Amino acid sequence: MSSTKQAKGRKTKGKQKIEMKKVENYGDRMITFSKRKAGIFKKMNELVAMCDVEVAFLIFSQSKKPYTFAHPSMKEVADRLKNPSRQEPLERDDTRPLVEAYKKRRLHDLVKKMEALEEELAMDLEKLKLLKESRNEKNLDKMWWNFPSEGLSAKELQQRYQAMLELRDNLCDNMAHLRLGKDCGGSSSVRVGRRVSGGVRLFDREA
Repeated sequence: MSSTKQAKGRKTKGKQKIEMKKVENYGDRMITFSKRKAGIFKKMNELVAMCDVEVAFLIFSQSKKPYTFAHPSMKEVADRLKNPSRQEPLERDDTRPLVEAYKKRRLHDLVKKMEALEEELAMDLEKLKLLKESRNEKNLDKMWWNFPSEGLSAKELQQRYQAMLELRDNLCDNMAHLRLGKDCGGSSSVRVGRRVSGGVRLFDREA
């Protein structure tokens, strides 16, 4: 009962409107292009299947690669665009069943091709996502402090130790500068920390 009340009382932001602006990241922009293009092709395919209309669509990707969708063909649609008043020749009654059968078969083939393209796109997007995650993990693993110390010589161990001390000092300096920005309105003064025996003193305060 309490969970039901909580569910009713919970407020959500609802459906958010996506701001229409250029996607700055190149990889994300290519993924968005592929998704939106597939959506347009799907809608056109539905228009052809349900309304038996003539359509033509041409789009160029950022790499200038053209993508087209046309029914019955790009040439026929272009000819119709050049001459909108062109009348279709009257079909003979004995050929109408053949024409209708051809149209249905062609529409069926178009639907199958579209479904195959959607599946291929989904697989490619999943591969791209896994590749990006794998690259991020590899970059993290390549950080020098993540490499094991086993097998290093005494000189290499000393170099790593010094590098870690420098890294620690840099972190302490950054923390001190951040703290200094917060305390700039106070009465006390802060100096950047220095390394002392046994550890690092981050801050020295003066009254």
